[in-house]
Amino acid sequence: MDVHHLYAFATTGYLTLQSLPLLFTPSLIVSLLASEPRRITGLETYLCRSSALTLLAFAVLILLLTGVIPSTNSWDASATTSNGEDAAKKNPYAQGTAVIITVYHALTSFYIYMQIASSRSRSGTFAFYAGLTFSATLFCFGIWVILFAGEKGSVSRKTGADKRTGNWPFGNKESAREIKKESRREEKEREKEKDREGKSDKEGREKEKEKEKSKRRSVTRGSSWR
Repeated sequence: MDVHHLYAFATTGYLTLQSLPLLFTPSLIVSLLASEPRRITGLETYLCRSSALTLLAFAVLILLLTGVIPSTNSWDASATTSNGEDAAKKNPYAQGTAVIITVYHALTSFYIYMQIASSRSRSGTFAFYAGLTFSATLFCFGIWVILFAGEKGSVSRKTGADKRTGNWPFGNKESAREIKKESRREEKEREKEKDREGKSDKEGREKEKEKEKSKRRSVTRGSSWR
């Protein structure tokens, strides 16, 4: 599974977990937040359920933009794979979506932290701490995805090898170091062949010049004998 897909699944699960109580039990949410027991109004019900639908729509958009839900048909997908395009070209919105999600988790975690720091009452502290934990964890995961999950940083431009592979402790001919060594050896061999070809060309030219000189000498000698 791709790292972007894993991050999208984690964020979608967290958003869905937040939206379900708002969608199905808005009266419970309002009663937990209210200082005195009272009946829920129609406006509060509308705001809770609209917020839940917004979170669900945001979750579905994340799945679409990261490529978990394919936005093209199977014919187009097979055509792109046959052309040999990499994952970044197939899904150009994955990295940008990860950045937006990470910023969202950073803002929510900061807001929850400020809410905990400013609140004097202990009501709802468990929910706040749980939300802070989930948001901060997803924020750290998003930072890791943005920094280290890009394909451009793991594939070498010169050799095309994956830099994450190694040849220790067992020998691996497909590792990036081995491919670099082989490419350097090939370059050195090509340079040697070019030098040899240049030397052979020079020797051939010198031989031709000597032949021309010998011909000229023979011609001059024949004319002098006459």
